[in-house]
Amino acid sequence: MDEKETKRTKFAMYANQLIGSLGSGLASPFIPYYAAYLSFNSEQMGFVQAVSNFFPNVFQYLWGRISDLLRRRIIFVIIGGIVSYLMFSAFIVTHTFYYFILALSVQAIFSAMVPPAWNALIGEVSSNNKKGLFIANLSFYSNLASMISLIFFTIYAYKNVSLNIIVFYYSFYTASVLGTVSALLMLYATEPRKKTKSEDSSKVEISKKFMDFVVTVAVYNFFMSLAWPLFYVTTVDVVKANVFEVGMINLISVLFTVLLLRYFGKLSDKVGSKKFMIMSRIIFAPIPLLYGISTNVYELYAINAVTGVGTAMTNVSFTSYLIENTTLDNRGRATGIYSAVIGTVTFFGSILGGLSAQMMEGFLPLMTSLLIVYVVSTLGRSGSVSLFLKLDRAIAEKI
Repeated sequence: MDEKETKRTKFAMYANQLIGSLGSGLASPFIPYYAAYLSFNSEQMGFVQAVSNFFPNVFQYLWGRISDLLRRRIIFVIIGGIVSYLMFSAFIVTHTFYYFILALSVQAIFSAMVPPAWNALIGEVSSNNKKGLFIANLSFYSNLASMISLIFFTIYAYKNVSLNIIVFYYSFYTASVLGTVSALLMLYATEPRKKTKSEDSSKVEISKKFMDFVVTVAVYNFFMSLAWPLFYVTTVDVVKANVFEVGMINLISVLFTVLLLRYFGKLSDKVGSKKFMIMSRIIFAPIPLLYGISTNVYELYAINAVTGVGTAMTNVSFTSYLIENTTLDNRGRATGIYSAVIGTVTFFGSILGGLSAQMMEGFLPLMTSLLIVYVVSTLGRSGSVSLFLKLDRAIAEKI
């Protein structure tokens, strides 16, 4: 790609993140809360979280392989974006558990088309010494747009708090429209040219270093996912947060992410992604325990301010590490392997966390049942931080 084509593609990518996140910011954070308001129990919430993790991650391997073989990125971003955003409208009419899971699965499968192609595109249009900054800028605009959407959602929910679950309907429909527009904006981007001699991506060996990274993240994310479905149970059933307060929880988290993304992006290019990965894992380790002892929404506000900081570090460091340790020819496949492994372990982790809490609710108070799972998650997260210390600093090598 020449300089003009690169600038054009970057502009399309920034526009995609801005418009798309205006839509997803109105819907994506609230799907689990919507499920909780539909009175799904802890076990069912575990399946909701598991499907949200499993399908979009596991199918990335398939889409990544196809994307690498065809060396086409933009069409995957467009098709995956359009279908997955349109599926937000389906949630308006899915009030039963099984129809909800069906709609969520379809959305997840098509949303999986985007990340492998997107990561490959980032690697093709960004320079090595400014990769962290470019990733941070993309994430900044995405999170900024999400924050704007969350502000509108929160204000609207505050003025219409009596509507409760109906508020979600308007946000899901708007997300479908804006997301479709954002996907179509990628038609303005230029597809990177194929190399005349390109290795078959299926024959390019995956390095031990990269697989160590995948295993390390998988172990940590398993313990993370134990608590994920229960966060929404705590918020809705224990703290009794209304729709406005749910909006505030997400808004505070995104606000802290937006404020720190660019700074962390520049710093990541200087000190390397490994340090940021470790710091983010340390930040997320005690979060389940803090949720377990929370009794009011103000405590949840404080906790989500902290998670916003960790998310900013995560957005910059993990993508940078992955791109630095993959090649142009197999980046989509490598992203797919990474996502498939993470999706599988978090699928089982979420189900196990939700099912365990549900079983204990038969003979223990709700808060006690949740707290036991939260403690296990916290201990597991804390222990697996040490695995990240063994990772070498990301230095590009043939994989």
